[in-house]
Amino acid sequence: MERRDVDYLVIAAMALSGLYTALSGLVADAFGLPRIALHSAAGYVCAALAVVHLILNWRQVKTYLRWRFTRRREQESPTQKRLEGAHSPGRRGFLVSALAAAGGFALGRLLPRAPEQAGWFQPVGRPAELPIEGGDLGALYHRWSKPGYSAALRAVSDWGDQPARYKVYAGAERIALPDPHGHEGLALEETLEARRSVRDYAAESLSLDQISRLLHAAQGITEPRWSFRAAPSAGALYPIELYAVVHDVAGLEAGIYHYAVQEHELELIKRGDFRAAVTQAGLWQSFLGQAGVCFVLSAIFQRTRWKYRERTYRYVMLEAGHVGQNLYLAATSMGLGACAVGAFLDDELNDLLGLGGADVDTDRLRSTSAASEEEAALYMLSVGRV
Repeated sequence: MERRDVDYLVIAAMALSGLYTALSGLVADAFGLPRIALHSAAGYVCAALAVVHLILNWRQVKTYLRWRFTRRREQESPTQKRLEGAHSPGRRGFLVSALAAAGGFALGRLLPRAPEQAGWFQPVGRPAELPIEGGDLGALYHRWSKPGYSAALRAVSDWGDQPARYKVYAGAERIALPDPHGHEGLALEETLEARRSVRDYAAESLSLDQISRLLHAAQGITEPRWSFRAAPSAGALYPIELYAVVHDVAGLEAGIYHYAVQEHELELIKRGDFRAAVTQAGLWQSFLGQAGVCFVLSAIFQRTRWKYRERTYRYVMLEAGHVGQNLYLAATSMGLGACAVGAFLDDELNDLLGLGGADVDTDRLRSTSAASEEEAALYMLSVGRV
C-alpha cells in the first residue's frame, strides 16, 4: 500500500469520525442529553487523524508555508505554482461556495417550523389521533413522549421561547428569612430511616428559622455562581415554584406567601387565615389546616418546555418529587412531622394561590408569550410540630 493510499484512508476515516461527532451532537441537543456514546471519543479520533494527515503531507505543507510567508513569486518553482493553484479556490470555487451558503440559508428559512404538521413524517410512538375513550391517557402520553429517531426532526418545531428564571410579585411585602445554615439535625442515615408521613400535629407554632431551613432545603440556591439549587432539575431550568400557606408560624403573619428563591425571602400574596380554604382544596383532609404551614409546589411548564418539548411533563413531575423529598427529609431532620398530598381539587387550589400571573411583574418576567404564565399546582406538603 502506497503512502497516497494511506492518506486517502486517513481522510475517509477523518470524514466519518467528524460526521459522527456532528450527528451525535445534534441528537444530544435534540433530546437534551448531557452526552452521548462515543461522541467525545469520535472528536478526539477526528483530531488525531487530522494530525496524521498533516504529518503525511508535511512536505507539501512546508513548501506551501515557505512560499506563503516569503512571497517570492519571481522565484517560484513549478511545484510552488501547482500548490498556489491547489490552495487558491479561484473565482469559480468562490462562486460555488457562495451559492452553497446562500442555498443553505434559504432552505433553512423556507422549511416549515413543524414538519410533522406538513405530513412529511409520522413521529415514532406518536399516533396521528389520540384514542382517549376507554384508554389510559397517562399511558398514552408515556408512549407519545418516548424518544424516537424522528424526534431529532421535531427539534425544529416551535415550542415557544424561554421565559425568565424567577417569578416576582410586583409591590409585594417582602419578609427576609434567617440564615438557613448552621443547624445540626439528624444525620442523613437516621433521617432516611425515620422519615414517615405524619398527619397529627401539636398545637405549637413553628419558628421562622425552621421555615427558612425548610425552604432552603426544598429550593434554596446552593451554588450562587451558577444559581444551582438544592433539588436537581433537568437542564438546571427550575420550573418549580414554591408557596407557603402559613397557619401558625411565630413572627410571621398568617397568609399565603411565595418563596423568592433568588433573595431567600418570602413575598406576601394574601393576608388571612386560609385553613378552611386549603383544607377544602385538599379534599377536606383536616390535617392540612392543623399543620403550622402547608407548602404548595407549582410548575411554570414553559421553563422546561422550550428545551425538552414533549418530555416536559415527565421532567417537571420528577423535579416536584425531588423537592417534596427534600422537604420531607429536612422536616424529619428537625424533628417535625410532614405529609405529602397529591389528592386535591386543582381549580380550587390554583384559585387560592392566584396562579395565572395577574399580580406578577410582567416587566421583570420579560415574557414574549402568554405561555410563560402557564402555571399549575402539582403537590402539597404539610409540616407541623409533633
